[in-house]
Amino acid sequence: MPCYGCTTSRFGDISRAMAKSASARLRRMGILPTTVDWSARAAICERCPLRVIHKGVSYCGKPFLQLIDRTPSLDGCGCPTRDKAQSPDEHCPLDTRHQPAMNATGECNCKWCNVGLG
Repeated sequence: MPCYGCTTSRFGDISRAMAKSASARLRRMGILPTTVDWSARAAICERCPLRVIHKGVSYCGKPFLQLIDRTPSLDGCGCPTRDKAQSPDEHCPLDTRHQPAMNATGECNCKWCNVGLG
């Protein structure tokens, strides 16, 4: 699980975003698996204060290319919420109290994992 508070390079951020986008396309084509409970994850995202609608698509914060340098717990990750929810490797950047999610003891406390969806 990524460290939500860590700083990274802009090149690394863009590379990860490109990889996530490619994975989402492969999931839509049925090549990669989706999380079984992705609709429940997406419903949690739709109620999140970080959610932004841009051109009819729901995002976790502003779309990534509109804000590359970001703090996920404050700005969201910039991913489309539906694609993010379908990915088995993704986690919500917030916990149930809208604080930064952490994975300090090997257990994630993000919104999805805290309600048993991770």
